[in-house]
Amino acid sequence: MIPVILGATFIIYALVFLRPGDPVLNLVGDKPIGPDVKAAIEAEYNLDKPFLVQWLLFLKDALTFNFGINFSGEPVAAEIARAFPVTATLAVMALAIEAVLGIGLGVVAGLRRNGWFDSSMLLVTLVMLAIPIFVVGFVFQLVFGVKLGWADVTVGGDWTIGSLLLPAIVLAIVDLAYTLRLTRTSVAENLLADHVRTARAKGLPNRLVVRNHVLRNSLVPVVTYLGVNLGTLMAGAVVTEGIFNVPGIGNLAFDAISRGENTTVVSVVTVMVLVYALMSLVVDLLYALLDPRIRYA
Repeated sequence: MIPVILGATFIIYALVFLRPGDPVLNLVGDKPIGPDVKAAIEAEYNLDKPFLVQWLLFLKDALTFNFGINFSGEPVAAEIARAFPVTATLAVMALAIEAVLGIGLGVVAGLRRNGWFDSSMLLVTLVMLAIPIFVVGFVFQLVFGVKLGWADVTVGGDWTIGSLLLPAIVLAIVDLAYTLRLTRTSVAENLLADHVRTARAKGLPNRLVVRNHVLRNSLVPVVTYLGVNLGTLMAGAVVTEGIFNVPGIGNLAFDAISRGENTTVVSVVTVMVLVYALMSLVVDLLYALLDPRIRYA
């Protein structure tokens, strides 16, 4: 995890550092600024130091979760603490939708391989994968928010679980298609495995064969994908949060990139990398619960 975090922060800091434009000029906008004031602002935010020094100073403070202050004078940690629960809730809701529908429909499609239901699901998932997420977001916003009035058009600062439902569905759609296809393929392959044929030959009921010998082995790659995907959902919520005006990590990162706030951008990415790495660790530990052949010393 340590090399991953160091490498991610280094790459992001390099990309932000090399981007065109002057963050101080982005801060003041069209207002004139004197060279002394500009130099003072650069010194306050370490913008006058070389790239490597800026990165090392950030790492030193980040060890104590002190991510510095933004251009507005507010601690970056406070901004992240305010935005993180929104994105985490949105990502967990999207993951729940993806897991329940993806695994459920995928299992049925896998058990009825090459049937009409299986073919229908493959066609539906192909359409879901082909449509860009921002198109889905705007269409859902128009149909369910504006036309039908079933959901809030935008979320805003006073967010609730109900107001996040439509963005969560939009965020889950593409990954739902991947989960369904992965589950379907895994179940179909395990139905033809030797241990499943042996279980049927012993006279075990089909219900027990599917539950104990097919599903448990089939869920190993699915759980891997879902666990790692939680971090991906949180990092990939930028577009969805922008469409529905969700005050989460995605919007925070986008605004920080627009203003050239290097520290805020790298801090947000660091938090996302931590989430991603921790979820990967949790997934590795869950393997032993799903597959009895796996044991950890």
